[in-house]
Amino acid sequence: MLEYRYLQPEDVKVAADIHIEGQPGTILTLLGRSFLEELYRAVCSSEWGEGIGVYDDGQLVAQTVMAVSSVRFFSEFKRRHLWRVSVPVALAVLKNPKIISNVVKGWGYAEQTRSPEREGDVIFLGVRRAYLRRGLGPEIVRHMFGWANSIGLTSANFMVEKRNRPMRWMVSQLNDIYVAHEFEAYGRQMLFYKITIASNLEDARVPLGQPYTPAYNYSKNGTGLDN
Repeated sequence: MLEYRYLQPEDVKVAADIHIEGQPGTILTLLGRSFLEELYRAVCSSEWGEGIGVYDDGQLVAQTVMAVSSVRFFSEFKRRHLWRVSVPVALAVLKNPKIISNVVKGWGYAEQTRSPEREGDVIFLGVRRAYLRRGLGPEIVRHMFGWANSIGLTSANFMVEKRNRPMRWMVSQLNDIYVAHEFEAYGRQMLFYKITIASNLEDARVPLGQPYTPAYNYSKNGTGLDN
């Protein structure tokens, strides 16, 4: 039986596996497994990020992660988490010096998205190959919208590789969508879609369980955040 629930710290190793399988050769994958595991650990522990997983008999088989605020999440990640994987990341760069320029560009990811407060950026969405074409992608997005609405987000923003036709098709099926801008990230040409959450709530759902660290709630706390 499939369950849709929040990612937990014990899921980070499998989450990294799914990321590597879904995005081979991208800059985040080339930075190594240790980096990805730390990234997913940060998603679970930060109030500026959240992950939702699909579990088949308790086994994680698909996931999506969103930065509630990219500026705040990645700033916190660099400050609190990156040092823990600095050695394996440095070794990965030494093994493949060509990725240095992409690392530098990716360092300014939050500035590239230009997402204001109350707009969440989807960092990753992936499904195990054995579970493709079962409708897990659209279903996990429905749960994402339900959760995002519950914390007062107004937009879900997807950065999609321009040549990734399956993902572009899936996003195109959502309501009130437009391409905000196009840019290069992680060495690939990306389209940045903005999707109004309020227009996609008819069949939205809320994940089971409780997040390891609840995300910042804009509805509860208001919008007057200091940058």
